[in-house]
Amino acid sequence: MLRKYVLAVLIVAVTTTLLGLMRASLTPANVAVLYLSMVLVVAVYQGTGPSLLASLLSFLAINYFFVQPYYTFLVGDPRDVLELLVFLGCAALAGQLAAFTRAQTARAEQSRRFEEADQLKTALLRAVSHDLRTPITIIKSSVANLLTLHHTLPDAERVEMLTAIDREVDALNTMVGNLLDSARLQAGALSLNLQWNSLEEAAGDVAADAFRRQGRECIRLDFPDEMPLAPFDYGLIRQTLSNLVNNSLRYEPPGGMIEVRGSYTAHEARVAIANHGPRIPPAEREQIMEPFHHGPGGSTGLGLAIARGIIEAHRGKIEVEDTPGGGATFVFTLPLRAPGMEQTPP
Repeated sequence: MLRKYVLAVLIVAVTTTLLGLMRASLTPANVAVLYLSMVLVVAVYQGTGPSLLASLLSFLAINYFFVQPYYTFLVGDPRDVLELLVFLGCAALAGQLAAFTRAQTARAEQSRRFEEADQLKTALLRAVSHDLRTPITIIKSSVANLLTLHHTLPDAERVEMLTAIDREVDALNTMVGNLLDSARLQAGALSLNLQWNSLEEAAGDVAADAFRRQGRECIRLDFPDEMPLAPFDYGLIRQTLSNLVNNSLRYEPPGGMIEVRGSYTAHEARVAIANHGPRIPPAEREQIMEPFHHGPGGSTGLGLAIARGIIEAHRGKIEVEDTPGGGATFVFTLPLRAPGMEQTPP
């Protein structure tokens, strides 16, 4: 708090010094307008108290340095007294109005956050009522059948039920993790561990995971040999790739393979995840990035929303394009430079 008042004093001092150097070429009106502009700047960036201090100091500085006789607080022309008092009143009023506008704006860059939080709460309630209930219901019914019918069930059916339980527990675990990640993103609590990493390596890890889950090769990787390293959080970008790949696999025709392609420019790395299923209409491409968006293909859950949040936290972009020949391609970019890191990878 004290720093704001000290800064206000310094700004007035710098303004007075600069105007003093030009005093011979300035009219009293010029001086008053320039000081008033400075008070407005202090009000906008420092608030009410510092702007009032700046107004008072400006009043004194004009009297001492720019009203004859100079270097005294005596006023030679009585009309100047009125001008000084009018300046003080206008400066104080203008500062208060500017500070009030700043406060209103802050209450609005806060109401918007509350609105976003309310939207997330609504999405979470919808998740609890449907998206979370579905795997819980499957798990509950499968366990109940195993408990009551385990003596009469053939081995194949028992294995099928246990497999369903295992699959739904994995889905439930993923969804709960996504809920926690979404809450962290919403609260701005996501911290990035930026290191020089390989996007091709992260994509390879995701492809290996998909192979284990699907029991077959379902991802084709295409990265240039000279693909540069990029500064990113390896775990978070791997999660982003996993979310985008899993979403693409949901709509890939049976037996098909999605493609993960890498490219780059002088300033950014680019990764495209393409499937060959239905295309996404342009009007819906932004909406599917919202939590639990319900479209013709069902709920998108939180995966795409989290992917967008992670990419934007890296100062990148994510968008949807058409796959040539049919399908949807998710494309994200990451900058090849990051503040606070070496300009080139070690």
